[in-house]
Amino acid sequence: VGTMIRFCRVALALVLVTSVLQNTAAAQDDGWRTIEFETTEVTAPDVAVSPDGEWLIFTMLGHLFRLPVEGGTAEQLTFGPYYDSDVVFSSDGGRVAFVSDRDGSEGNVFVLKLATGDIKQVTHELWASRPTWTPDGEGIVYLSIIREARAVWGAYGEGPMPALVRRVSLGGGEPETISTPPRLFRSVFYLPDGRLAWTVIERETESARVTTRFEAIDAQGVVLTLHKLEGFAEDVIASPSRDGLYLHRSRSGSGFQPVDLLFLSLPEAAEREILPMWSRGRRGPRSAVAPDGKTMYLGENGRLWKLALSSGVLEPVDFRARVSLEIQDPVPPPKWSPPQPGTSARPRSVVSPRLSPDGSTLVFVALAHIWRQSLDGGPADRLFEGKAFEWDPAFSPGGRRLAFVYSESGRQEVRLFDFDSGRTRTLASGATYSRPSWSRDGQRLVFVEYEPFQGGWGRLVAVGLVNGKKENLGEIRGWIPRPHFSPNGESLYYTANTTDTATLYRLPLEPTGQPEPMTQLDRHLSEGLVSPDGRWLAFRRGMGIWLARLGPEPVREEHVRRLSPEGGDTFVFAPDASAVIYSVGSRVWRHPLQAGQREEIPIRLAVQGAMPPPLLLRRVRVLDFAAGGFRQETSVYIERGRIRWIGPQGGRELPSETMILDAAGRFAIPGLFEAHVHSSSLRAARPYPEAYLAYGITSLRDTGGWLSWQNTMSDRSEASSDPLPRYFFSGEAFEDASSAWGDYFLQIFDEDEARDYVRRWKERGAHFIKAYFSLPWPRHRAVAEEARRVGLPVVGHGMSPQEIIRSVILGFAGLEHTTWPGRVYDDVLQMLAAAGTRWDPTLGAAWGDALLTRDEPERLRDPKHRAFSTHPAQLETGTWVDTKPVRGAWHEQLAAIRAAHRIGVGLQAGTDSGLHTGYGWRLHWELEHFVQAGLSPLDVLRIATQEGAAAVGAEDDLGTLEVGKLADIVLLDANPLDDIKNTQTIWRVIKGGWVFDPEKLRPERN
Repeated sequence: VGTMIRFCRVALALVLVTSVLQNTAAAQDDGWRTIEFETTEVTAPDVAVSPDGEWLIFTMLGHLFRLPVEGGTAEQLTFGPYYDSDVVFSSDGGRVAFVSDRDGSEGNVFVLKLATGDIKQVTHELWASRPTWTPDGEGIVYLSIIREARAVWGAYGEGPMPALVRRVSLGGGEPETISTPPRLFRSVFYLPDGRLAWTVIERETESARVTTRFEAIDAQGVVLTLHKLEGFAEDVIASPSRDGLYLHRSRSGSGFQPVDLLFLSLPEAAEREILPMWSRGRRGPRSAVAPDGKTMYLGENGRLWKLALSSGVLEPVDFRARVSLEIQDPVPPPKWSPPQPGTSARPRSVVSPRLSPDGSTLVFVALAHIWRQSLDGGPADRLFEGKAFEWDPAFSPGGRRLAFVYSESGRQEVRLFDFDSGRTRTLASGATYSRPSWSRDGQRLVFVEYEPFQGGWGRLVAVGLVNGKKENLGEIRGWIPRPHFSPNGESLYYTANTTDTATLYRLPLEPTGQPEPMTQLDRHLSEGLVSPDGRWLAFRRGMGIWLARLGPEPVREEHVRRLSPEGGDTFVFAPDASAVIYSVGSRVWRHPLQAGQREEIPIRLAVQGAMPPPLLLRRVRVLDFAAGGFRQETSVYIERGRIRWIGPQGGRELPSETMILDAAGRFAIPGLFEAHVHSSSLRAARPYPEAYLAYGITSLRDTGGWLSWQNTMSDRSEASSDPLPRYFFSGEAFEDASSAWGDYFLQIFDEDEARDYVRRWKERGAHFIKAYFSLPWPRHRAVAEEARRVGLPVVGHGMSPQEIIRSVILGFAGLEHTTWPGRVYDDVLQMLAAAGTRWDPTLGAAWGDALLTRDEPERLRDPKHRAFSTHPAQLETGTWVDTKPVRGAWHEQLAAIRAAHRIGVGLQAGTDSGLHTGYGWRLHWELEHFVQAGLSPLDVLRIATQEGAAAVGAEDDLGTLEVGKLADIVLLDANPLDDIKNTQTIWRVIKGGWVFDPEKLRPERN
């Protein structure tokens, strides 16, 4: 018998090796490559134990590995560019069922024969999960996930989602649905008496109390409730001794709540705690109980563990594994080519084109200024002077006035301009605003008002232009409403998602008025707009413009048609309701509603770029990464925005107009890169670039925002001497139809649409694609394939091990955020290093800033910070943190960063600024977090400069202070290599040769 077992193992190894070589050769022909490394750590594994108690099978990096229960060398069982998980042994021990995406789905159940290595697919769902063998070993019970109805608390793809319980026979045939309708099923298992059972998560709407219901189905098909348990029950396992259930339970599902390992006796349902532990995520990996009922095997803290169930004693199961992974190489960023200063160029982005009521004049936004252009000829001219930002212009019904949104020093206002008098007055201020719209009589203005730090929540506000009275017409949640008055002024139209599908509503403007749905569509609509004559509805889907006639009945899907595949982010009806006006890039179009081709409205605007004067920096110490420190005092000469020479001035002639700046021995570092911002979230522009410049940030990497506005801000940054950083951006992040951020990002309905938008984003100047966690993995794959074809990098989320692994397999160039509260271990970090995938952990957003301000509350009293904070909530990040669980998880995160840097993972420094953190100043806190993790100040500065430039393809022009490169320089009063906090001692900031004094950029706050 022993000889036969050894023979079978050798034969299986040969089969697997042959399979790997064949798969690798085929994969490499398709542009894939194999990475290999050894590791002794595993992140969040599922674990199964064989019926004879001799073997473990566990998951690591999306593959199955086999290991003797006593530990040793692990043997890889599955290969290929796939993600395998959810492993469970059959009762005979010869097979394992697991979930895999190897069929191109989100995940389906497959069965691996251990003796031969054969793999057979047994389910054909959109998404299958939690396989469990039937007692006779002839079938599998599983959950069929309903993706379209993602639960709001299914955060980052790991919470419970609606599902059906189904059973499939291994002999073939259609699966049988056992429990319907869909509910929040979590675990599926068989009771000791052979009955099928499951858990269902329930949540009370008012109290948010969470309970888990244990149910079983008897021979007659009747569902019975066995027990109700407070909190989330995970990973339920029937005891081999047939006396109860083992399970993990967290009280709320929050990552910081303690997760207890419990035994639930049957039938009396008494609870017994076996092991308290801290959660490592909302979706717990599978554990396994040995057949003798004495031992549990589980994965936690980077290791495999053997738990004595009687005593609660844990012992490590040590292993070593050689890992083989097939991945796509990350697409390198396109090489960045900055424009030459002083040259004339057409703007890349024109937004918000609006025709005057008489059709003679067009106003539009370019470079974040409002421009006016006569349709009779002549160039466009700026409507207002100054360096403020303006957007969302709206003509009054008579065309004599213009409403718009105005922003300066981070403070926004709704303003009204009178063309006759040339005067401007403020109607509202102190919040974030968008989409002002007039009543038909010109007496009222309605707009959206967002309070800072309220996510997608805001108000529909109307202001009387005669009496100045402000009315709150309703709340909005998570959807862009685009409010506007009906033609008769008696109702307000707006868009909201109060059910499963976003709808256009009509709200009668009377004290008892209730919203009435005007649409009953199968898919979402966004930014619905009713024509001035009340006969037409236009709305956005993705970036397309869709159209329908309005009638007495709600508009249904069969009534709508697509008018244009683009322009949905900028459209408006012509004043006579005969056409839709919209822009795409720098071109404006008039598209008839009923017949005829669209016609271009030429934009006659060429912007002359500003030319900085020559500049000489004297007595400056320049950071030299190659030398590992600062040089001795020297001079730096800058001309046409670039460094022309570094060295002694003696004997060199300078132009007479040269500005001379004596740095008095100060320290010069390259301009800082902020690697994760959202500069135009909620489709309401939030320009506050002065804050970034004031803190030495000369380049932004925007990982999700309004593409048209990102191009607009980039146009202005490149053409003017205004205090704006450089912009490198993704445009709207790619989301699922059931999106996490409403319609603020781009909803992708299928794989063809995903590919189409990748091409469109490339054409419109996106530097990379951001794929959000809500996007199904088949669409992730389509995005990755098309982006590779057109030469764009893809950046994804890294908030769960599954996201990280699957993204690396697909060749993502970077990952944002970190797993929280759990961390990743050596297996994941070695994979990132070998693949060349960059990691931007946003440590401050992962509670680092909250702990920092709790420990050092005096930071919040810094006058500069307070001046650059647009709302007090920015200064209250750490006052409520429960420090005990957070602090432990925080030190684990720092350990992961330290290990990642040690083995060569490409780190980035970003903060999620614009959504969760402050503008400018928190990047410096992020640098402190990296040093706290164990990196040297020199390495941290390299991450925030040289590596930041390389990540966006700008290493030839930015990131270091060298001759020929652009002059983006931060001058510091103190040496940051002595203390990284000295990056905050900013004396002057230079961007492309323009010099900025941070003190003069600082706004005055009341």
